Amino acid sequence: MVGAAAAALACHAPASISTGDAGAGAGAGAEEATPTPTCVDTLDARLAEAHTLYPGPLRTAVVDATFLYVDVDRSPFFDDAVALAPRVLAALRNGRIAPHPLCPVTVYVFGSRARFEQHCSDHRYVPDGTRNWGVWDPLRRDVVVDLSGGRAHVPTTAHELTHVVMLADFEAPRWFRECVGTLYEAPVFPRDGDIAGEDNWRYGALRTAVAAHDPRAHLGALFGMSDLAFRGDSASTSALNEAMARATCQWLDERGALWPFYRAWRDARADAGDLDGVAAFRRIRGQTPAEADPDWRAWVLRRGG
Repeated sequence: MVGAAAAALACHAPASISTGDAGAGAGAGAEEATPTPTCVDTLDARLAEAHTLYPGPLRTAVVDATFLYVDVDRSPFFDDAVALAPRVLAALRNGRIAPHPLCPVTVYVFGSRARFEQHCSDHRYVPDGTRNWGVWDPLRRDVVVDLSGGRAHVPTTAHELTHVVMLADFEAPRWFRECVGTLYEAPVFPRDGDIAGEDNWRYGALRTAVAAHDPRAHLGALFGMSDLAFRGDSASTSALNEAMARATCQWLDERGALWPFYRAWRDARADAGDLDGVAAFRRIRGQTPAEADPDWRAWVLRRGG
């Protein structure tokens, strides 16, 4: 989930979808106006790989001439996941994450928890054994999602797509990658080209920690946090850190500050001038994270989900 150098924000054509099934080529969509990156494979090669992993009939769809969606076991929510993708991608590229050409990505969609877990085990994903609904592997360029929990889990794909798009734009630390990704696991679309995140299940433990004045639960704790520390040494610590990260992005977004902060930190970090994001935060908010903590804590205590 690490990215490359920053680039100026620009408009992007609406994402598109094409579909196929067993034996059909993955196809290609309209070419990007900007030069494409050097990719080690193609959509057709990825389709062939999917058939090698899962012989037999496969439903497939290509989104944005980049994302090969593969329905491994006839998930009833495959079409919902495919339909969500263009809305998410268009919104992310609309004044948020700078659009860059992407190499092909395979999105494996599972309707069975057992088959999802087997795929993850085969590829050595989810080493901590916690219950994950989605994985983004930037080395294989695979997204793997479990939709066995029903339609409510379809936005897991939005979380993972955010990681893919952000990868090309900003070499952010893990906490901020998850800050942005988790925001859109409960997406709302006020209008075309716009996206926000609403309250979700993550905030129960966070509200408890904030109300109890847990020294770990404050806004400033995230800034400068290492990737290892963010992952935590227990499931509860990891969950608390992820909840704090999501709350940080939602709190900033409601104040119109998330994407100005994103761009300010992205550009400064690219020059190794603001590694922890504090200077960018102060520039956008007019205060340090520690100074903003009382307002953030009061906001957390009002959240539902």
